[in-house]
Amino acid sequence: MKMKVRIISAAVGIVLVIGVLFVAEMFPIFIGIILGLVNAIMTGEYLSAKKLHRKYMISIPCIALSLVTPVLVYYMNLMVVMYAFALVMMISLIFYHDHLSYDDTAFAIVGTLVITCGMTSISAMCVGGQYTSFYVVICLCVPWLSDAGAYFTGTFLGKHKLCPNISPKKTVEGAVGGIIFGMLSGIVAGMIFSSFIYGADKVYINYGGLALIGVLNSVIAILGDLCFSLIKRSCSIKDYGTIMPGHGGLLDRFDSVIFTAPLVYLFCRYAVLIAPAVSI
Repeated sequence: MKMKVRIISAAVGIVLVIGVLFVAEMFPIFIGIILGLVNAIMTGEYLSAKKLHRKYMISIPCIALSLVTPVLVYYMNLMVVMYAFALVMMISLIFYHDHLSYDDTAFAIVGTLVITCGMTSISAMCVGGQYTSFYVVICLCVPWLSDAGAYFTGTFLGKHKLCPNISPKKTVEGAVGGIIFGMLSGIVAGMIFSSFIYGADKVYINYGGLALIGVLNSVIAILGDLCFSLIKRSCSIKDYGTIMPGHGGLLDRFDSVIFTAPLVYLFCRYAVLIAPAVSI
């Protein structure tokens, strides 16, 4: 029954993602707006894990930063925004030191910046509006399909625990299966975009780069998942939310994407994943 709920929830999520990508191909800024909303919800879930969402002197700046940053990256340098956020948080700590501890403030700042920077890197790749759908799909499908591959491989073949004190269900065999699935998902996604969406004669796709991203991001996805699992354990919660039946909160679903998307951004910044065929 639980698996059925997870599958239905995932199917609805896939349909929503496809709808967003369809609109974003016409209006690239739409990706920034949607990522801002997702960001804000995840930051709220993160703060709620430690009951900080009701401490408005820190929750409002954190959620505001998460909401606007994926849009602002289209128009301005984010260093000023990050500095302003850090300044506001430190001022809040000074003025409300009777109600805020340094530990809580640091928890809020670090988590907000990790979530925001991770998701905003997807927006940064889409600035200019070229190949928006490709970049978003690569950022999402590699960690998600790697996670699915790890789950099924671990379920049927898993014998050796990976990190039993943090995530008891993760196995070494599942991790290996996830890496293989991640590598294949990147290559298959590239083939689909080349053959059916953009046209093989119109784009060059770096399949070696996609395979490398698939392997590296599968490993990073495990680290991201373990990191947020450790935070959940320290806060004595099972899930970050209930917005996705069978999965938990958005942060439970995007925890790996937060850590893997920046690597895709860096690869696109200093190498080529996709380009017009005539330029190669």
